[in-house]
Amino acid sequence: MPAARQGPRVPRRRAAAPDTSAPARQRVLDTALRLFSAQGYNRTGIRAIAAAAGVNVSAIGYYFGDKAGLYRATLVEPLCEFSTPAQGCTLPDLPLDRALAAFMAEFLAPLKLGQTARRVVRLHFREIVEPTTVGSAIVDGAMRPEYTALLARLAREFGQRRPDAGLQVLAFAVLGLAVHFYVAQDRVSDLAPRLLADPAAIDALARDLARHACAMIEAERRRRGVGKQRRQR
Repeated sequence: MPAARQGPRVPRRRAAAPDTSAPARQRVLDTALRLFSAQGYNRTGIRAIAAAAGVNVSAIGYYFGDKAGLYRATLVEPLCEFSTPAQGCTLPDLPLDRALAAFMAEFLAPLKLGQTARRVVRLHFREIVEPTTVGSAIVDGAMRPEYTALLARLAREFGQRRPDAGLQVLAFAVLGLAVHFYVAQDRVSDLAPRLLADPAAIDALARDLARHACAMIEAERRRRGVGKQRRQR
């Protein structure tokens, strides 16, 4: 029988060479964030991270101690320069509209990192769905400072020593205005790409959200018949 005709040989694709232009520690961190966010903690090995980052596996121990230390770093470090989003609400002499504008600007600032912010959010949601002993405490406390500061400011605005359940709902509603743009980044980019197009667009979004937050708070004032608190001099 004649030999079966073979089709054209398809060249085997080689794995892309790691980008070695960035410092080794940053390459490891960026690679770990990409892999952990896509695969989860348990399904991502340090050898795979090291190979993709173009470093020896011992570099992970040198820079981060172990896999757990690297994982904790990916949950925190990429956004660590934006670590004070509650600052605007902690300034009692700042009018509410300006306090909320500062709060929203600080809260949304990490979105200017683009893909990095998306991966951190995806990783945090993985931690919520598939909690690990390594990162659950970090994720559980991720929004606590912002919520606490915002609730304290609302309590002052409404003249309450201890905020009631209605103010707790209001605090979560104001936070939710901004949180949505983290949770639904991909959908927002598909449906309304201009909103997250560049840093200037994100700053404009923050101003709009602050305005909507003020409207929500003023509506609650009217419902309760509560006047604005005077600033102390």
